[in-house]
Amino acid sequence: MTNGLSGPRKQFLDVLRVLATCAVVLMHVLTGATDVTDASIVPEYRSLLLSVMDLVTWCVPIFLLISGYLFLNPERTLTYPVMIKKYCRRIALAILLFGVPYAASELVVAERIFRIRMIPEALKMTLTGHTWSHMWYLYLILFLYLITPLLKKVLRVLPVWGVAAVMAVIFLGSSVAPFLNKVLDSNSIPVLPDGGVYFLYYLCGYFFAVREVCVDKGRNVGGQMVEPGSGRRAGDNTEWDGETQNVESQAWNVWLIAAAVLMMGMILSRTLVGFSIQMAYNYPFTVLLAVLLFAAGWNGSIQKHRIPWQEAGALSFAVYLVHPVYVNLLYKFVKITPFTVLEQCGVQSVAAGQAVLILLLAAFCLVVLALATATAWVLRKIPVLRKFVL
Repeated sequence: MTNGLSGPRKQFLDVLRVLATCAVVLMHVLTGATDVTDASIVPEYRSLLLSVMDLVTWCVPIFLLISGYLFLNPERTLTYPVMIKKYCRRIALAILLFGVPYAASELVVAERIFRIRMIPEALKMTLTGHTWSHMWYLYLILFLYLITPLLKKVLRVLPVWGVAAVMAVIFLGSSVAPFLNKVLDSNSIPVLPDGGVYFLYYLCGYFFAVREVCVDKGRNVGGQMVEPGSGRRAGDNTEWDGETQNVESQAWNVWLIAAAVLMMGMILSRTLVGFSIQMAYNYPFTVLLAVLLFAAGWNGSIQKHRIPWQEAGALSFAVYLVHPVYVNLLYKFVKITPFTVLEQCGVQSVAAGQAVLILLLAAFCLVVLALATATAWVLRKIPVLRKFVL
């Protein structure tokens, strides 16, 4: 959800931003509905709801991959003054400008009246991370931004295999081990903090940037060198002819197929085997799916940039910030959810109910997305917000 670097690969970043933003909205439409719905009316739809969650949980990891790809790029110089003034300030202002009103709204709803003293209380809640739940990502990305200049210095001297080893340890300790403990209903396997996986996503983005710099620019990064303009690694006598380059340019098909197979496998495990563990951001399925989808976009990036994708991508940050307003408005004030509408439909069979529920989730998602996009467009028309926040 950050502005990227210019160049021919910019479009794939915008496409991923837009798709990930849509996935975030769908996820919150679903989780918001289940939070305000009596669980007794939805047990027969549990496998369906878990499957939908599986298909969208990659959304936040994609944003982290994009940030790592952009900010950890070996060709990009980022000093602390630049990072703080240009990027950290933007996130901090977004936290304050949106987090404080959201926290204040919680106080107003709880007491059914607005009092001036709620403003400092809301500020305190925001500074301590107790505003609306979707704002957690901003605190995370602010932390990653703050350590980025130091991290870039470390990556500059650390060989690629060393970075890969660190990533492998994080993946095993923060992803595989917690998942196995969950499956086995045990705590016997030592684990690393779950939050380590966010650092893993950030470093994954770095690997895509390194690959691009090494192959396209012919620079030595982490001990990997490619001769500029030769299409081959230094010391490699194998030329990359047109056919080989064409194969690489079509590799995104392989990544997409792999992602589709992975998603289908999880859906089947829900519907046929009854696998009931909800996927989290740190579980292996989510990690693999996010990396596969990012790789599909990266390898299949379109060289001509189309304005609609660019404009939509520019709105993604603002859409992320405001969309819960409309979710809460529908669910908590209008008191209409996909499940209440489903009840009124009087569907008799579970299969028909599942089909209707999918359509209702899509409809609610489109409504929220449309309202949030319109709001984001208006907010970005305000010069000071566009320049310093959105």
